[in-house]
Amino acid sequence: MVVPPVTALQLLILIALISLAGPVSRAQDYPLPGRRVDIGGYKLYIHCLGEGHPTVVLDHGLGGSSGDWKQVQAGVSRFTRACRYDRGGYGQSDWGPAPRTSSRLAAELRTLLARAEIPPPYILAGHSFGGYNMRLFASFYPHDVAGLMLVDSPNEDQITGFFQSRIVRQIDPTGMLAQLWRPDMLSALSSLDPIAALFGFKFPTLRAILDELAGFKESGEELRAAVAHFDIPLVVIHHDRPLLPAGPFDIPIDQEWEALQRKLASRYKRHTFIVAKGSSHNITREQPALIIEAIRRLFKSL
Repeated sequence: MVVPPVTALQLLILIALISLAGPVSRAQDYPLPGRRVDIGGYKLYIHCLGEGHPTVVLDHGLGGSSGDWKQVQAGVSRFTRACRYDRGGYGQSDWGPAPRTSSRLAAELRTLLARAEIPPPYILAGHSFGGYNMRLFASFYPHDVAGLMLVDSPNEDQITGFFQSRIVRQIDPTGMLAQLWRPDMLSALSSLDPIAALFGFKFPTLRAILDELAGFKESGEELRAAVAHFDIPLVVIHHDRPLLPAGPFDIPIDQEWEALQRKLASRYKRHTFIVAKGSSHNITREQPALIIEAIRRLFKSL
Protein backbone atom coordinates (compact mmCIF):
# COMPACT_ATOMS: atom_id res chain seq x y z
CA MET A 1 0.00 0.00 0.00
CA VAL A 2 1.31 3.42 -0.94
CA VAL A 3 1.04 5.90 1.94
CA PRO A 4 0.42 9.53 0.99
CA PRO A 5 3.08 11.98 2.14
CA VAL A 6 2.57 13.77 5.45
CA THR A 7 1.60 17.36 4.70
CA ALA A 8 2.59 20.30 6.87
CA LEU A 9 -1.02 20.74 8.00
CA GLN A 10 -1.34 17.09 8.95
CA LEU A 11 1.95 17.30 10.83
CA LEU A 12 0.66 20.29 12.78
CA ILE A 13 -2.56 18.42 13.59
CA LEU A 14 -0.55 15.44 14.81
CA ILE A 15 1.54 17.66 17.06
CA ALA A 16 -1.66 19.26 18.39
CA LEU A 17 -3.15 15.84 19.15
CA ILE A 18 0.01 14.82 21.00
CA SER A 19 -0.13 18.07 22.97
CA LEU A 20 -3.76 17.38 23.93
CA ALA A 21 -2.88 13.88 25.04
CA GLY A 22 -0.37 14.99 27.65
CA PRO A 23 2.40 17.41 28.58
CA VAL A 24 5.65 17.17 26.67
CA SER A 25 8.29 15.12 28.47
CA ARG A 26 11.48 17.19 28.72
CA ALA A 27 14.92 16.38 30.03
CA GLN A 28 14.60 18.52 33.17
CA ASP A 29 11.60 16.44 34.24
CA TYR A 30 13.59 13.26 34.61
CA PRO A 31 14.10 12.69 38.35
CA LEU A 32 17.40 11.55 39.84
CA PRO A 33 16.09 9.42 42.74
CA GLY A 34 14.34 6.11 42.30
CA ARG A 35 15.55 2.98 40.54
CA ARG A 36 15.35 1.01 37.32
CA VAL A 37 13.89 -2.47 37.68
CA ASP A 38 14.39 -5.34 35.22
CA ILE A 39 11.00 -6.72 34.21
CA GLY A 40 12.26 -9.30 31.71
CA GLY A 41 15.18 -8.10 29.59
CA TYR A 42 14.43 -4.39 29.85
CA LYS A 43 14.14 -1.95 32.74
CA LEU A 44 11.43 0.43 33.88
CA TYR A 45 12.02 3.38 36.17
CA ILE A 46 10.05 3.75 39.40
CA HIS A 47 10.34 6.15 42.33
CA CYS A 48 8.44 5.82 45.62
CA LEU A 49 8.00 8.15 48.58
CA GLY A 50 6.26 7.77 51.92
CA GLU A 51 4.93 4.82 53.88
CA GLY A 52 1.53 3.22 54.24
CA HIS A 53 -1.11 1.13 52.52
CA PRO A 54 -2.68 1.09 50.05
CA THR A 55 0.09 2.39 47.81
CA VAL A 56 -0.86 5.06 45.27
CA VAL A 57 0.54 4.26 41.80
CA LEU A 58 0.75 7.09 39.23
CA ASP A 59 0.79 6.66 35.43
CA HIS A 60 1.46 9.60 33.09
CA GLY A 61 -0.15 10.65 29.82
CA LEU A 62 0.96 10.20 26.22
CA GLY A 63 4.14 12.22 25.69
CA GLY A 64 4.58 12.85 29.41
CA SER A 65 6.74 11.30 32.10
CA SER A 66 6.66 10.37 35.75
CA GLY A 67 7.86 13.93 36.37
CA ASP A 68 4.32 15.15 35.67
CA TRP A 69 3.33 13.61 39.00
CA LYS A 70 6.14 15.06 41.17
CA GLN A 71 3.99 17.53 43.09
CA VAL A 72 1.12 15.10 43.52
CA GLN A 73 3.49 12.40 44.74
CA ALA A 74 5.07 14.72 47.29
CA GLY A 75 1.67 15.60 48.73
CA VAL A 76 0.31 12.06 48.78
CA SER A 77 3.49 10.72 50.40
CA ARG A 78 2.57 12.66 53.55
CA PHE A 79 -0.21 10.17 54.30
CA THR A 80 0.69 7.00 52.36
CA ARG A 81 3.21 5.52 49.95
CA ALA A 82 3.15 7.03 46.45
CA CYS A 83 4.97 5.62 43.43
CA ARG A 84 5.36 7.17 39.99
CA TYR A 85 6.96 5.41 37.05
CA ASP A 86 7.96 5.88 33.40
CA ARG A 87 6.40 3.59 30.82
CA GLY A 88 8.70 1.94 28.30
CA GLY A 89 10.50 4.50 26.12
CA TYR A 90 9.78 7.45 28.42
CA GLY A 91 11.96 9.19 30.99
CA GLN A 92 14.53 6.80 32.39
CA SER A 93 12.83 3.59 31.25
CA ASP A 94 14.08 1.35 28.46
CA TRP A 95 12.15 0.95 25.27
CA GLY A 96 9.51 -1.78 25.66
CA PRO A 97 8.51 -4.41 23.08
CA ALA A 98 5.60 -3.88 20.68
CA PRO A 99 2.70 -3.71 20.49
CA ARG A 100 2.42 -0.89 23.06
CA THR A 101 -1.23 -1.48 23.90
CA SER A 102 -2.84 -0.88 27.28
CA SER A 103 -3.05 -4.59 28.04
CA ARG A 104 0.72 -4.93 27.66
CA LEU A 105 1.35 -1.74 29.64
CA ALA A 106 -0.89 -2.94 32.47
CA ALA A 107 0.93 -6.29 32.55
CA GLU A 108 4.30 -4.53 32.57
CA LEU A 109 3.22 -2.36 35.47
CA ARG A 110 2.11 -5.36 37.50
CA THR A 111 5.47 -7.08 36.87
CA LEU A 112 7.28 -3.88 37.81
CA LEU A 113 5.40 -3.57 41.10
CA ALA A 114 6.02 -7.22 41.95
CA ARG A 115 9.75 -7.10 41.19
CA ALA A 116 10.12 -3.79 42.99
CA GLU A 117 8.51 -5.51 46.01
CA ILE A 118 5.60 -3.08 46.22
CA PRO A 119 2.70 -5.28 47.38
CA PRO A 120 -0.98 -4.61 46.71
CA PRO A 121 -3.51 -3.22 47.30
CA TYR A 122 -3.08 -0.13 45.12
CA ILE A 123 -4.91 3.07 44.42
CA LEU A 124 -4.33 3.53 40.69
CA ALA A 125 -4.23 7.05 39.23
CA GLY A 126 -3.85 7.56 35.49
CA HIS A 127 -3.58 10.85 33.64
CA SER A 128 -4.93 10.97 30.06
CA PHE A 129 -3.79 7.79 28.23
CA GLY A 130 -2.50 6.54 31.59
CA GLY A 131 -6.16 6.16 32.52
CA TYR A 132 -6.58 3.56 29.78
CA ASN A 133 -3.78 1.50 31.31
CA MET A 134 -5.05 1.83 34.87
CA ARG A 135 -8.58 0.85 33.87
CA LEU A 136 -7.28 -2.34 32.24
CA PHE A 137 -5.05 -3.05 35.26
CA ALA A 138 -8.17 -2.80 37.46
CA SER A 139 -10.03 -5.09 35.06
CA PHE A 140 -7.29 -7.74 34.92
CA TYR A 141 -6.27 -7.66 38.59
CA PRO A 142 -9.28 -6.41 40.60
CA HIS A 143 -8.13 -8.03 43.83
CA ASP A 144 -4.99 -5.86 43.72
CA VAL A 145 -6.94 -2.61 43.37
CA ALA A 146 -8.43 -0.63 46.27
CA GLY A 147 -9.40 2.43 44.24
CA LEU A 148 -9.17 4.01 40.79
CA MET A 149 -8.66 7.63 39.73
CA LEU A 150 -8.93 8.93 36.15
CA VAL A 151 -7.41 12.37 35.65
CA ASP A 152 -8.78 13.76 32.38
CA SER A 153 -8.58 10.37 30.75
CA PRO A 154 -10.35 10.10 27.38
CA ASN A 155 -13.11 7.63 26.74
CA GLU A 156 -12.47 4.94 24.13
CA ASP A 157 -15.68 5.95 22.33
CA GLN A 158 -14.86 9.63 21.88
CA ILE A 159 -11.78 9.08 19.72
CA THR A 160 -13.78 7.64 16.83
CA GLY A 161 -16.20 10.56 17.04
CA PHE A 162 -13.36 13.07 16.87
CA PHE A 163 -11.89 11.61 13.69
CA GLN A 164 -15.36 11.53 12.10
CA SER A 165 -16.13 15.17 12.94
CA ARG A 166 -16.82 17.69 10.16
CA ILE A 167 -13.71 19.82 10.71
CA VAL A 168 -11.35 16.83 10.70
CA ARG A 169 -12.91 15.53 7.47
CA GLN A 170 -12.33 18.96 5.91
CA ILE A 171 -8.67 19.32 6.86
CA ASP A 172 -7.84 15.64 6.46
CA PRO A 173 -10.01 14.36 3.56
CA THR A 174 -7.83 11.28 3.05
CA GLY A 175 -8.52 10.14 6.62
CA MET A 176 -4.81 9.66 7.21
CA LEU A 177 -4.85 10.91 10.79
CA ALA A 178 -7.48 8.35 11.71
CA GLN A 179 -5.04 5.63 10.61
CA LEU A 180 -2.13 6.59 12.89
CA TRP A 181 -2.08 3.07 14.35
CA ARG A 182 -1.19 1.46 11.01
CA PRO A 183 2.43 0.18 10.78
CA ASP A 184 2.85 1.66 7.30
CA MET A 185 1.66 5.03 8.58
CA LEU A 186 4.22 4.90 11.38
CA SER A 187 6.91 4.33 8.79
CA ALA A 188 5.77 7.46 6.98
CA LEU A 189 5.85 9.41 10.25
CA SER A 190 9.41 8.31 10.97
CA SER A 191 10.47 11.56 9.29
CA LEU A 192 9.48 13.26 12.54
CA ASP A 193 12.46 11.79 14.37
CA PRO A 194 15.08 14.35 13.30
CA ILE A 195 12.93 17.27 14.48
CA ALA A 196 11.91 15.71 17.80
CA ALA A 197 14.21 18.02 19.78
CA LEU A 198 12.53 21.09 18.29
CA PHE A 199 9.36 20.17 20.16
CA GLY A 200 11.10 19.26 23.41
CA PHE A 201 11.04 15.50 22.93
CA LYS A 202 14.04 13.29 23.42
CA PHE A 203 14.33 10.76 20.59
CA PRO A 204 13.10 7.63 22.42
CA THR A 205 10.10 9.53 23.75
CA LEU A 206 8.89 10.39 20.25
CA ARG A 207 9.22 6.78 19.22
CA ALA A 208 7.33 5.72 22.36
CA ILE A 209 4.54 8.15 21.46
CA LEU A 210 4.26 6.75 17.94
CA ASP A 211 4.32 3.19 19.28
CA GLU A 212 1.47 3.95 21.69
CA LEU A 213 -0.45 5.75 18.95
CA ALA A 214 0.01 2.64 16.81
CA GLY A 215 -1.69 0.60 19.51
CA PHE A 216 -4.26 3.22 20.47
CA LYS A 217 -7.14 1.75 18.51
CA GLU A 218 -6.44 -1.73 19.86
CA SER A 219 -6.18 -0.31 23.39
CA GLY A 220 -9.68 1.09 23.00
CA GLU A 221 -10.94 -2.26 21.78
CA GLU A 222 -9.30 -3.93 24.78
CA LEU A 223 -11.18 -1.59 27.09
CA ARG A 224 -14.49 -2.32 25.36
CA ALA A 225 -13.92 -6.06 25.75
CA ALA A 226 -12.67 -5.89 29.34
CA VAL A 227 -14.79 -6.81 32.34
CA ALA A 228 -15.17 -3.73 34.53
CA HIS A 229 -15.47 -4.18 38.29
CA PHE A 230 -17.93 -1.49 39.29
CA ASP A 231 -17.51 -2.15 43.00
CA ILE A 232 -14.06 -0.51 42.90
CA PRO A 233 -14.31 3.10 44.16
CA LEU A 234 -13.74 5.55 41.30
CA VAL A 235 -12.78 9.24 41.13
CA VAL A 236 -12.91 11.11 37.82
CA ILE A 237 -11.30 14.55 37.46
CA HIS A 238 -12.18 16.50 34.31
CA HIS A 239 -10.61 19.63 32.77
CA ASP A 240 -12.47 22.94 32.65
CA ARG A 241 -10.74 25.06 29.99
CA PRO A 242 -11.53 24.25 26.31
CA LEU A 243 -8.95 22.04 24.65
CA LEU A 244 -9.35 23.62 21.20
CA PRO A 245 -10.00 27.28 20.31
CA ALA A 246 -13.39 28.32 19.02
CA GLY A 247 -13.94 29.38 15.41
CA PRO A 248 -12.56 27.06 12.74
CA PHE A 249 -11.87 24.38 15.38
CA ASP A 250 -15.36 24.47 16.85
CA ILE A 251 -15.54 20.78 17.73
CA PRO A 252 -17.66 19.75 20.74
CA ILE A 253 -14.80 17.62 22.07
CA ASP A 254 -15.02 19.05 25.62
CA GLN A 255 -18.76 18.47 25.99
CA GLU A 256 -18.52 14.94 24.57
CA TRP A 257 -15.52 14.17 26.77
CA GLU A 258 -17.30 15.27 29.94
CA ALA A 259 -20.56 13.50 29.03
CA LEU A 260 -18.77 10.20 28.37
CA GLN A 261 -16.75 10.48 31.57
CA ARG A 262 -19.88 11.18 33.62
CA LYS A 263 -21.54 8.19 31.99
CA LEU A 264 -18.56 5.99 32.85
CA ALA A 265 -18.43 7.24 36.44
CA SER A 266 -22.15 6.64 36.97
CA ARG A 267 -21.70 2.93 36.35
CA TYR A 268 -19.56 2.58 39.49
CA LYS A 269 -21.31 1.99 42.81
CA ARG A 270 -19.06 4.50 44.58
CA HIS A 271 -17.93 7.33 42.35
CA THR A 272 -16.96 10.98 42.56
CA PHE A 273 -16.87 13.38 39.62
CA ILE A 274 -14.74 16.53 39.98
CA VAL A 275 -14.35 19.42 37.54
CA ALA A 276 -10.94 21.09 37.85
CA LYS A 277 -12.05 24.70 37.56
CA GLY A 278 -9.75 26.81 35.41
CA SER A 279 -7.50 23.89 34.47
CA SER A 280 -6.46 22.70 31.04
CA HIS A 281 -5.75 19.06 30.26
CA ASN A 282 -2.49 19.16 32.26
CA ILE A 283 -4.24 18.98 35.64
CA THR A 284 -1.37 17.06 37.27
CA ARG A 285 0.87 20.12 36.92
CA GLU A 286 -1.70 22.90 37.12
CA GLN A 287 -3.78 21.71 40.08
CA PRO A 288 -1.82 19.09 42.03
CA ALA A 289 -3.49 20.15 45.32
CA LEU A 290 -6.89 19.23 43.88
CA ILE A 291 -5.66 15.75 42.98
CA ILE A 292 -3.91 15.27 46.33
CA GLU A 293 -7.08 16.12 48.22
CA ALA A 294 -9.15 13.79 46.03
CA ILE A 295 -6.71 10.94 46.67
CA ARG A 296 -6.75 11.74 50.39
CA ARG A 297 -10.54 11.48 50.50
CA LEU A 298 -10.48 8.24 48.51
CA PHE A 299 -7.79 6.87 50.81
CA LYS A 300 -9.78 7.71 53.95
CA SER A 301 -12.97 6.17 52.54
CA LEU A 302 -11.42 2.73 52.11
